[in-house]
Amino acid sequence: MKIQELKQGDQITQHIDNLVVSFEVLSVEQIGRRYQVTFSSASGIATASYHADALITTV
Repeated sequence: MKIQELKQGDQITQHIDNLVVSFEVLSVEQIGRRYQVTFSSASGIATASYHADALITTV
């Protein structure tokens, strides 16, 4: 799925140090040609910036 297609509530998983970490999309905001995505996980809340055509796998 393209970053620009993410919606609030989408679930993402990532493998970090042999652990599967689940993230929930809290918000997606377009800023110029990029998208700022805010995620929530058991570790807290974080924001990342991506190109609109970047790909991410949802659950």
